[in-house]
Amino acid sequence: MAKLVTGGMGYIGSETVRQLVNRGEEVVIFDTVINRYRIEEIEKKLNIVRGDLGNFNEVLNLFRENKFDSVYHMGSMLSYASELNPWAAFRANILGTYHVLEAARLFGMPKVMFTSTQATYGLGIGEVVDDGTIQRPNGFYGVGKLYGEGLGRWYSSKFGLDFRSVRYALMIGPNVHTPGHWGPPMIEDAIMGKPNTCQYGNPDSAGSWIYINDAAKAAIDLLDAPKDKIQTRNYNVTGVPEVFSANATEAYLKKRYPGFQVTYQADPALVAMGARRRMASPVKVFSDSFARKEWGWQPKFATVEAIVTQFEKDMRSNPKRYGLA
Repeated sequence: MAKLVTGGMGYIGSETVRQLVNRGEEVVIFDTVINRYRIEEIEKKLNIVRGDLGNFNEVLNLFRENKFDSVYHMGSMLSYASELNPWAAFRANILGTYHVLEAARLFGMPKVMFTSTQATYGLGIGEVVDDGTIQRPNGFYGVGKLYGEGLGRWYSSKFGLDFRSVRYALMIGPNVHTPGHWGPPMIEDAIMGKPNTCQYGNPDSAGSWIYINDAAKAAIDLLDAPKDKIQTRNYNVTGVPEVFSANATEAYLKKRYPGFQVTYQADPALVAMGARRRMASPVKVFSDSFARKEWGWQPKFATVEAIVTQFEKDMRSNPKRYGLA
């Protein structure tokens, strides 16, 4: 039976698809946009269905016409776009998640993995954020993802659906230029020997990092884990739990790439929007201790050095995959 990956043409989704195909899985992608450059080398091994998560009929037809043993629900409207158009984000992120869970129930599909975000945390957080921290998001993207976490828990308790989710730290990888993500452009410019103009952060802007390969690995590892290991159900996952600032990133990159320069010209409105969507100070650690303890989560890229090294390798060897060719 096949694995369904909603949002399988997206940044995390396409890497998840690649890892599943490389281990011999049959994969169906469901997405609104077909970014073939992201899956070029494996496209002939995939079943690609174009469709809209917000259209329940399309989701029902997808489940009726295919046999799935599990779903990786990764399709969503991203953070910045959700702030600009919350009405479309409601359809894609909130209704879309309900449609996937309800279709899974109606067609007897037993397992769903959902991707969430650290943006579900907001008001009143302290120095350590873990799976027990109260989630009070400030931005609409976080609101929608928190709804998905809660709805999945309810489907689990009400209908016995094997629902699990990962709550990602700050995503790091080539060509991530989403407003508010100051880290990837800074690393990318350093590798390319270009000066960086930091538009989305100040020197004290900070975040916990997870590399794209690890983000996909975490989703797969979680759904592979034995059911009796899953207690918390919604899990923080990260590569580097300690929060890393823009200033510290700049210092590391200058040491690794002599001559690299950063100029901070952040738009206050964009910085404020990023702070609403993500954890802000006083956070020092984004803890994924529950994932490590319950199902053995271990990232491959667990240091800033390891992440930057893989970032450079992926930029050099797969520029087309990341839209850099």
